[in-house]
Amino acid sequence: MVQTGQKFLEIRVYEGVAERTGNTVDRSTVRGSKAACQSMSELTRKVRREGDGVYYLATDAWPENTERISLTAKWTPMS
Repeated sequence: MVQTGQKFLEIRVYEGVAERTGNTVDRSTVRGSKAACQSMSELTRKVRREGDGVYYLATDAWPENTERISLTAKWTPMS
């Protein structure tokens, strides 16, 4: 559920690695945009489907003390 007054981080994804750009935008700026994501799992799904680019992620969804995240990491099977 989108909250009023919510902020979004601008995330740049290149070769499957997500990094914050340092820009923060208001909900009204990304309203109706396909690039807006409420969670990391939603961001991961969009990157896998649409590829690299600029996305907007809810500020509370980005993990603390993390500069970059690989969104296309291969799964390691458990035997």
